[in-house]
Order: sequence, then C-alpha cells, then structure tokens
Amino acid sequence: LWGHSCAYGTWNQNITALTVNYFRAKHVQFVTVISCWDAKERYEFFFASTNIGMLVDFVEGTGAAIVTIRPNRVSQEGLLIDASCGKPVSELWQMDVTLNKLFLGNLHWLIVEKLSPAERAVNSESCTTEGFPYQLELLYNERFRKLDAMPYTNVVVAFQNVPGSWELFEIFKPFRNARLSVENIASNYLPVIDSLASLERQPIGRKQSVDQRRNLQGFAMPCGTATTSPEYFKGMDDRNDVHDLFTKANFPFIRELMYDLNFTLNMVQLDKVGYRQNGTFSGIMGKFQNRSIELGCLGTLMRTERLEVVDFMIVTLIIKSSIIFRQPPLSIVANIFELPFSVGVWACCFGLMAIYWISMNAIRRLTRGERFGAIESLVYIIGTMCQRGHDVVPHFNGTRLLMFSLQLTSFFILTSYSASIVALLQSPSQAIASVGDLVRSPLKAGVMDTSYGRVYYQETQDPDVQDLYRKKIKPHGDRAFMEPNEGIARVKQEMYAYEAEVNAAYKVIKETFAPEEVCKLQELEAIKLPPFGIPIVKGSKYRELIRQRLMWQREVGIIKRFNLIWIHQKPQCENQNSGFSSVGLVEMRYLYFFLAVGFLISVATLLAERSWWKGVSEKLKSRTAIIRRKNEA
Repeated sequence: LWGHSCAYGTWNQNITALTVNYFRAKHVQFVTVISCWDAKERYEFFFASTNIGMLVDFVEGTGAAIVTIRPNRVSQEGLLIDASCGKPVSELWQMDVTLNKLFLGNLHWLIVEKLSPAERAVNSESCTTEGFPYQLELLYNERFRKLDAMPYTNVVVAFQNVPGSWELFEIFKPFRNARLSVENIASNYLPVIDSLASLERQPIGRKQSVDQRRNLQGFAMPCGTATTSPEYFKGMDDRNDVHDLFTKANFPFIRELMYDLNFTLNMVQLDKVGYRQNGTFSGIMGKFQNRSIELGCLGTLMRTERLEVVDFMIVTLIIKSSIIFRQPPLSIVANIFELPFSVGVWACCFGLMAIYWISMNAIRRLTRGERFGAIESLVYIIGTMCQRGHDVVPHFNGTRLLMFSLQLTSFFILTSYSASIVALLQSPSQAIASVGDLVRSPLKAGVMDTSYGRVYYQETQDPDVQDLYRKKIKPHGDRAFMEPNEGIARVKQEMYAYEAEVNAAYKVIKETFAPEEVCKLQELEAIKLPPFGIPIVKGSKYRELIRQRLMWQREVGIIKRFNLIWIHQKPQCENQNSGFSSVGLVEMRYLYFFLAVGFLISVATLLAERSWWKGVSEKLKSRTAIIRRKNEA
C-alpha cells in the first residue's frame, strides 16, 4: 500500500493535475504540501500551482514541521498530504492535538492514496456502499479515531483506480466517537481531460450531502444552562416568570436545532453564567473554559472577556435595561405660585399698584378732603389685588373711578392666575431629563436583582451613572436590589426610580397600572447592555454548522416569533388627560411659609405699634402733668 514503485514522476504528475484542478475549484489561494517529494517533483508542482496564482509551501512530514502550519481564518487555504510517503506521514495521525487545530472550515484537506495493483483489482469486491475501499475505510476510521473531522470540515481522500483516473471521497464524522461518513464527490475523474465543473456536485447530490452533514445521529451534545432564580423556576416554557429571560427565551432556538440537526442534549444546569475573576471563569463560562460542555443552551451577554473561552454565533436577543420613574409634580420641584406669570407680568402688576397709589395720593392732595391717607391707600390697593374689601368709602368720584378700575383689573389678573395654578397642579414636571438630573432629584432609586446588575454598575465609566450608584444605590446595600413587583410598586406609590429589564417591568406595569397612570411613566437608560448571543466553546468544529442553522432560523422568522412571544411590549398611553391629582401638604408648602412669614410680620408690626402708642401715651401723660402743675402754681 505504501510502496513508491511507479515510474519516476508519473505519480507526482497525476497528483499535480488533480491538486491544481481541485483547489482551483475550491478557490484556494494558498496550499501547504506535506510530502516526501524530491526537488524535481516539488519544482513541477510549484510551477503548475503558481501558473494559476496559488502560493505553495512545502512541509516535511515531521512533528516539528507540522506545528509551524498556521492557517488563517479569512482566505481559502489548502492542505495536500501525500499518504504514500510511508512512515514520515503515517506519524502525523498520532499528533491528534496538533491536527485538530487544522480542521477549519476554510482549510481544504486533500489526502492522496496509492493503491497497489492487487488492491485495485479487489477494489470492486471490497468497496462499501459508497464505493470507498473497505481497507481504506478501516484504515481511516483508525486514523481519525481521535481527530475532529466534524461536519463542515473539508477532508477529501483520493485514490487511483487506473493510472490517471481518480476516485474522490469526502469523509467526516457527526461526532468525535462516531464512524466516518463517506460521500463520493467524483468517480473516474480525469483531471487532464475533465473541466472544473465536473468537481461540482449535482443539485440532488448536493442536497443529499447537506442533509447527511446535518444529521448528527442522536449525538448527546454537552450543553450548559443557567437558572439564577431557581425559586421562581417552573420550567423552560413558563412565560409568567420574568426571571432568567436570557435562558428561557433562547431555549426554543436550541430545541429547534435539536430537531433540525438530530442531536440530544446532555444538559448541565448551574446557578449563574459566570464572570472572570483572577483569570478563571465561574459558572457556565467556567465549564466552557475547562471544555466540559460544547454548547450553551441559553443566551449570554456578549462580553469581550468571554471571547477567550467561547465564540458567539449570532445575536438572538436584545434586552433593554431602563430606569423607570414618574416625573415629580411641578409643585415639588418648583414654586408653582411664581410660575403663572412671567417676570415681566409680575413687574407690570407691581408697577400698576404703584401708579394707582400715586394717583390716589395725588387726588387726596388736590381735593384736601379725601378720607384715604397714604397708608390707607396702600393697604386698600394690596387688598384689592388679593380680592379683599375695605370699610372706608371714598368721598370723591375720581377716587371711586380709580378704585373701580383697580378692582376690575385685579379681577381679570386673579382669574388668570387661579386658572394657571389649577393647570400647574395637574402638570408633571420635566425636571428629570438625564441620569444627572435623577441624581440631583429627591427621588430614591433601586435596581432589579439580576446577576449582571451589580457588575455593570461597578464597571461603568459614565460619571453620572457612577454618582447614581454611589449616592442612591450603594448606601442601601442589598436592599437596593429587589424584585420587579416590589420595585414597580414603589414607583407607583412613592417618588422612586427603579432600574429593570423592560420586559419584566412592562409585565408588572400592565398588571398593576391604570391606563392614565401609564402615561406618567418615563424611562432613562443608565447602563447599556450588550446583545445576547448563543455561545459555543472556543474553536468548536460545530460552530459553522450551528451558526448556519441559527441564521436560517432568523431568515424564516423563527427567532422573531419567539422574541414576540417572550418579550413584553411597552404599554401604550391611552387616556393621557383622564384622572386628577390631589393637592397635599407638599404642594401647599410655599403658602404655609408665606402664612408664617405674614404672621411674624403682623406680630412684629403689632409690637411696634404698641411700643409706639405706649411712648405717645406717656408723652401725653407727662405733658398733661406739666400743664396741671403750671395751673396749680
């Protein structure tokens, strides 16, 4: 089987013609050759390959040389192994760790075998159902026993039935311990005569090949999942539980893969996904790191550090995490008794009062008989502007006209002012428009108790989010991390801001909020979560196969359908103008302050008047006593 007894150069020429056509059909740009050829044979192969634009590198069939092969993951490359070289090449199959790194989707293997005349004679009698020689099937099942020639790797074995005519068979395994599956891709192929198109599969054959490669024959795929809230877990199909959405919403895709690729799950369930600490991952990521599982039966956050141990295939789920809160009433963040009028209107009101006071004093001086003095006029004007009456009746018609026009003006001013106050009492403020505004507001804050919530708040580089965590979350410790039912209830009943997955928050809001209350809710984004993707162990030979089937699920709408089933949509604001807001002590606090100030001023005025009248009365008494003494004298 391993003899090199053909006429000098004939074997090499046949390999050269086959290799050039095969690799050109696969659009290969660079070929690595493992052989025992002499300089002349290498030159002939190099000349034929470079003529069609392929780069060539020759490697001796030794362990030290194989380690130097570094295929890239971008361009199409080829690996040619001349298996007729005997012992040097036969030692390759013992280097399973090194060879397993060469089973890449973009690296096309071509292994050429040379059958002796006796073996070619019995070939037709000892072939398998696929036409593959029985002795070669036994040989390669042994050679590939520890090798990962999984589906979507490209390994072709070629041998000659007659000089110049080749049989090409593609071999692969559905899983590591399975027997080789063999597929005939070319029979009686004459590379010198046949065109490149003869290496292309027929449509029916291509479909059969694809179906065969997608059949993993019931392989028990090692799979890991995480349930961070086991106390709420009632099964993968329980949609009433909003916890562990990243596990439940992604499991339907894995279940579809099971039916599509014909494998079963050997599932490992842990209580967390895991993060890196001191170079070691915990949870599910730790299982990936020690390569005890192959696939993740869940979606995980696509973090950079996790790329050390897993590959993410496609984005299956995007979960938004938002701070949900009600804007504080305008009466809490501002003095609503100042807001109805602008500064200009307030200035005009005080200017109007000054004009009326000057006019009333002028009339009093001109007539010299008006009862209103300067103090009485000022008190009357202030009382009139506040819709208060006065017991003194003016004597002259001019003063009466001034008082009438002042009362009419104050009526319209006070009506506009009162209407604005009513509207402002029902209006929410727009005081919180950013995370920084939330930090400076009187609202308290809490966070949904998730595995990633603490991590992302501690890792954030946003100074406003850092202040939010340091000032409003961290001081409360574990009490700041709560379940969605409790957090949303506090948003409804208190001045509270709650950061949560919108899926969980929307579900509780739909169940507990009235339609008009939904309109008062607002959202801010504090931490931006990366998308969720299904992970597979780093360098897995199943990566391309599973990725393509997940992409197919996305194209036909399976992923979108399950996202609509599992993710709750935002409640719509339907009755924005319905309902009312009651007025409490907080809204009236500025009036109480004004009342207190007025009371203090009145008391101070009373004391001042009493002091003044006491001084005046004492002076009158002293003068009266002096007059009496003079009269008695």
